[in-house]
Amino acid sequence: MILNRVNLHTLKTETFAVKCSKRGNDVYRKRVYRRFKELSQLVEKVNFFNPRDRRGGKKTRALFVTLTYDPKRCSLDEAWENIGVEFNRFMSYLRKRYGKISCCRVFEAFVKRADGYPHVHCVILFEEKEFKVFRDKKGKFRIKEKDAIAEGWHSHTDVQAMGSLGWGFRYLKKYLLKSIDAENQDPKTLKTLALCWLFNKRAFSVSGKFRQQLTDLIKTKHNSNHKTKQITLEGQILREYIYKVLGFVPADVIRLKKEPWFSKLDNEQVKSAEEFLNQKKKQHLTPITQNKHNIP
Repeated sequence: MILNRVNLHTLKTETFAVKCSKRGNDVYRKRVYRRFKELSQLVEKVNFFNPRDRRGGKKTRALFVTLTYDPKRCSLDEAWENIGVEFNRFMSYLRKRYGKISCCRVFEAFVKRADGYPHVHCVILFEEKEFKVFRDKKGKFRIKEKDAIAEGWHSHTDVQAMGSLGWGFRYLKKYLLKSIDAENQDPKTLKTLALCWLFNKRAFSVSGKFRQQLTDLIKTKHNSNHKTKQITLEGQILREYIYKVLGFVPADVIRLKKEPWFSKLDNEQVKSAEEFLNQKKKQHLTPITQNKHNIP
């Protein structure tokens, strides 16, 4: 992004290049990870039982649920197109049965039998329901209501009881970090990233209390009314600069040898950017003609 800045007092003009967030690049990874980290820190101290405690009577209000997708149901394209709607139906089923819930979910592309089909990993917090917990033969914590929860999903469902929200979010982070890094050469990682991009799926999403906590945190950190700048006697923020977005150009147009997140441009680089943007503008204004088959 080419950004122009004018100092209102000295009238000095400067032009900068700011690297944009693009799914899979380092800016995108940083932003997604920061937002997820802020949320995970909020729930780190929410505990329900001690996994090391051998005594019975454990209970929890948080579950880690994995929803797989049976490839016999439909094509790969249809599965990714429908996964969001089907997951929302699953959440509606849980709310109807158990009351208010909050959820944080991550998508993942499977690579074995159901190659490329979506999986959903999610942490679900129940506000009005508490589950009794037992340990299975493999040492994992389960609940007896697993079948009732699985009724809301059309394919295989795995349900684990969570001793703390922090454990579940650390597990989600493992899947999330693999799915947002285009520089990672792991086939599973790249497949998840590509399919989420192709079908316009968010890296992760939150709902219920999770969403409210994240929203409150973002508002606190980005409150434009927070008086940290110089103000007038009337209490208004005293403006020092005017910023204007000139447009978007590839890094090689302004001859950046590397791709820094922020770079001040010299006169030659500014000229190259302006020429590129003017050319794109002319192309955009050129009337679109029809071909001989009258197809627009």
